[in-house]
Amino acid sequence: MSVKLTLTLDDQAYAIASGIFPDGAVWLKVTDALPSFAHQMRIRATAMRDMNDFMLLAQLVDAVRHQTDVRVSHLELPWLPWARQDRHMVAGDSFALKVFARQLNTLQFDKVKVLDPHSDAAAAAIDNFITLPQEVCLLQSVTLQRQFQQNALMLVAPDAGALKKIDAVARAAGVAEYAILSKKRDVASGNLTGFALVAGDVKGRDVLIVDDLCDAGGTFIGSAQVLRDAGARSVSLYVTHGIFSKGVEHLFANGIDAVYTTTSLASSTLAHPQLELIDIDAIYRA
Repeated sequence: MSVKLTLTLDDQAYAIASGIFPDGAVWLKVTDALPSFAHQMRIRATAMRDMNDFMLLAQLVDAVRHQTDVRVSHLELPWLPWARQDRHMVAGDSFALKVFARQLNTLQFDKVKVLDPHSDAAAAAIDNFITLPQEVCLLQSVTLQRQFQQNALMLVAPDAGALKKIDAVARAAGVAEYAILSKKRDVASGNLTGFALVAGDVKGRDVLIVDDLCDAGGTFIGSAQVLRDAGARSVSLYVTHGIFSKGVEHLFANGIDAVYTTTSLASSTLAHPQLELIDIDAIYRA
């Protein structure tokens, strides 16, 4: 189990216990006494990754509604699982995001609030879907806010697919220009080639690559090399969702000077002098 679940009813928090039976099935119960009525149920499911995590969420919803008449139900789902599988890409594969969305929709939330979703298809697949956009997440970093105010950072889009988001970030941050990179990805293998700077003068600039997620980091390591070859003084990285499957040290050892990410996936205990964590609680409050 990777998911962390929190439950509030009318702004009062309720304790939850969960575990795994010997056969591998997960179990959950609310250990505090539940009321007979609540105007709003709010559940946050942080770092959901697999169907066991979904089962815990579904069991929590069932446990509350069995005891409590709930008028409005909201789900805060910082990381949207299966968002990277948002269409049929090769013969024989699955549109896994749609499969997950069908299951999530059975829980009948009135709002599902997701941070910077990887795919626009999510809004069509998930009922009552609300996006908390990239610029809202990024600008909860006091460090980045200050650097933008001082005109100390140049934004960089890692590929053409990120242009819509980087333009929104630039407008929200009051930044007049940004650079654009390109790359080629083999759909079947995932291999990356052909990194290039296609727009923007980064010579002598401190630059910030902005994207929604980082897995192993190949995109950003390749991008950092191109930016340094073009004269960038330093290369930092913001990603809303930090998977970091090879660790943040892998990024710092390969051309990235600083990393900013939220706690949607990255543990709040993750620590490194070149890493800044943005608390998702601050994002949802914003």
